[in-house]
Parts: sequence; structure tokens; C-alpha cells
Amino acid sequence: MAPLGPPLTEQETQLIEAYQRILNDPFEDKYEDRWQDEPFDRAIEEFKARALEIGFAEPLDLLKRFRVESYDAVRQQHKQGPPPCFRPGWKSDLLGQLIDPVALVAKCHYVSGPKFTGEGRVIVLDFWASWCDPCIQAGPELSDLADEFEGRISVVGINNESIFGETNPGNVDKLNEFLDDHREGFRYTIYIDNDEGHAKETVYNPGGYRGIPCVILLVDGIVTYVGTPQENFRPVLEQTLDFLETGARREE
Repeated sequence: MAPLGPPLTEQETQLIEAYQRILNDPFEDKYEDRWQDEPFDRAIEEFKARALEIGFAEPLDLLKRFRVESYDAVRQQHKQGPPPCFRPGWKSDLLGQLIDPVALVAKCHYVSGPKFTGEGRVIVLDFWASWCDPCIQAGPELSDLADEFEGRISVVGINNESIFGETNPGNVDKLNEFLDDHREGFRYTIYIDNDEGHAKETVYNPGGYRGIPCVILLVDGIVTYVGTPQENFRPVLEQTLDFLETGARREE
């Protein structure tokens, strides 16, 4: 949870920790047909009691800084559950589909890094936005992958600042200013989506992953991975390269 406003005091931190422990963590996997109201009702009373111990008669006054408007809103959010892409066992409908990365990039605007020519069998598409903290954190990791596997993979970042809403024209000058301040973190190829959001509409949205950064791994144009660049992506990439290179040696 990231607050809107000044840093938290020690007392406020204790309240947020109590919220996570009592009202959030126990119910993260209790959505849809697993949901029961009574345990959550008891948790609300437990949280209110703990809030009083900490010194908050109206804990929602603080929680609203975290976009928590009411206990009923928290209840509805838990009952609904996370988007399908964040649930165990999710697989993108884009897996196995063919994408032409050269044609895709041709409709975007080049910004920085090595220009993408389409060479190589393994392409990593990275959908991201400059306002996204996880994207900024992932940039150096993807840059390191591009350096480590140079000549074996191409990493192509596609920036879209309105990736979750109505498509707005991109601002190349503003993106260049951002990259000037983060040049070491974004050493790989960067393009910006076109004014119609072509990459967003034809690749990102059909992929079904509702988060950024979102990487899409292409092997000979076939989608083999859609999701976060953290967690399982590196092992998938290494396994893919090992498989391709083992096959190439056998053919020699």
C-alpha cells in the first residue's frame, strides 16, 4: 500500500500493518465462491479494536489515504477477487499466437537504444509507462538481460502512458526527458506506441495481463510467455535459449 500524502508516523505504520494482517492478508484468496461474510465481519471488529489500542477511533480517516473508502468497499474488493491474470494457473490467450515484431514496431515511434531490425529468434517485448514505479525498477533488470544475452535476444520496450485507459497521443519529447534521467536503467531499445495505441490494442490488450511492466516473449514470432518480468521470467528465458541452442548443435 502506497500512501497519498506525507510519510507515515510510527503509529500510522502500526495501523496499516494491522489492516494488512487482519483485513487484507487472510482474505486475499477467499474470493467468489470461497467468500463468507461472517469471518470478514469478525475481522472488522477485531481491526477496530486494534485501531483503538493504537490510538485511532476512526481508522478510515487514515485508510482513505490508501484509497480505502469503507469496510464495505474492502469487502466487495475481496469478494470480487483479483483479475484473472493474477490468479493461480492463469494462461494468456495470446500464447501460441503469431506476432510479427517488425510490423508491430514499424507502427511505433523510435525513441532510443539500438534500432530493432528483427534479427534473431528470441524477442522480448516490454510494455511500460514512465509513471509506473515497478516499470522503472524493472528497466535495469531488462537492460542487464539485454547485455548478458547480447546477440541471442532483442529486448524492445514499448512505452504507452495511457495503457490502462483511453488512448492518448504519446509525447516523444517528454519520454526523452525521462530517459535522459534514467539512461542507465533503460539501455535497451525503446519505442513509443503510436497515437492510435496500435501495440496496446493489438498485442497488450489481447494478452490479458492487466499490469505493467508486462513482457511478451516471442520465439520465431510465436508467443511463449506473457506476464511480469520478475519472478519466473528469467528461468523461462534461459530455458528457451538452452532449448534453441541445443537443437542448433544437434543439427550441425
